[in-house]
Amino acid sequence: MKEILIIGAFDRYNYGDLLFPIIIEQQLKSYGDDITFNYYGIVKSDLSALGGKPTESIQDFYQRCDDIAAGKASVIVAGGEAVAVTWNSLLVALNKYFRLTRRYQHHINRIIDLNKTAKAILKGRTDFPFVFNSNDFKAVDHVLLNSLGGSEIDPALFTKEKILKQKLQQVDYFAVRDKTTRQNLGNAGINTLLFPDSAILMSKFFPREVLAKRVSPEVRDFVADHAQNYVFFQTNRNHAKGQESLIANELNALQQQHAVKICLCPIGRALNHDDHEALESIRPLLKEDAAYFGDSHIWDVMYLIANATSYIGTSLHGAITAMSFAVPYVGLRVKKLDSYLKTWGVEALNHVVNLNEIASQYAKAIAVSKSELQRTLDIQIRESERSFDRMREIITSS
Repeated sequence: MKEILIIGAFDRYNYGDLLFPIIIEQQLKSYGDDITFNYYGIVKSDLSALGGKPTESIQDFYQRCDDIAAGKASVIVAGGEAVAVTWNSLLVALNKYFRLTRRYQHHINRIIDLNKTAKAILKGRTDFPFVFNSNDFKAVDHVLLNSLGGSEIDPALFTKEKILKQKLQQVDYFAVRDKTTRQNLGNAGINTLLFPDSAILMSKFFPREVLAKRVSPEVRDFVADHAQNYVFFQTNRNHAKGQESLIANELNALQQQHAVKICLCPIGRALNHDDHEALESIRPLLKEDAAYFGDSHIWDVMYLIANATSYIGTSLHGAITAMSFAVPYVGLRVKKLDSYLKTWGVEALNHVVNLNEIASQYAKAIAVSKSELQRTLDIQIRESERSFDRMREIITSS
């Protein structure tokens, strides 16, 4: 029996992070190999009520990685912006008291090293939380990096942190999800493979008819009443702050021109997302009553996007969900989303737009043929399966 340890930031509520271990497990199980899975975050958590996997802590992860008596395991870093994640940024996201340092971190860092402090508090053993290789542990055969993004990585990081470059060069498998990330790492002398984000496979394992049995009654009823006649809209606090009226005006124009209902639904509630705060401030400015699902779990989010006329938002995994169900999408103002759309999007929608272009870009999105959306989806699914084929070969090789 093979044991796989899956580690990532799925100890907090963020839609994309919660998806990673679910899709990885589903695809690797589909090969029929005798495999067990264990899940780890930085802290012990249980977000199963929201659709996530319960996690053990980073300390439990270290213990298992050194437990020779239990046999050797393979580690998969699940995905996301894991390359440059620091101990400091993780603790800020997890601890409301440490979060108070965020606004003044540049000043505080002159006195104490916040990253070293966070690492000590979390009892970290590696320089970066999710960057290590098999040589760092006694009972690890392979380390595989899956669906990583790094479109905003500062090239100077690899000069400053030479150990980061060394560790990334020594992992057994390194797949990134967009061309910009691959170029950034390639410029630093780090070779990677380019494959779509593994979440693209969600519709393969959770088609609409399966999701219908997992969603809340409120969402099921809403979709039954409005299927293919509503727009799923999401944005985060950082991009909506001070722009609420502009966003509302665009949604009002869209609604008037196309006679569709607006569905507002948070995708991320973790630090630097806070979608609920943004949507709650936009909702009163809409001329017509919008549907609002503030407490949705991942199956609700997935089902709402899968049955929408279009997805509009700042979330990368919101757009990937739309792609997975061949639903048109409009990406807004986020670099990692722009990088992904430029790599895998249909020609008319392969870039993000400004907030004042929401209505006009929506018209372009719904004009894209279903066959074109399906064609790009088929490419992504095929390529993602190729990535898993390679990972499985490595995992089962020892």
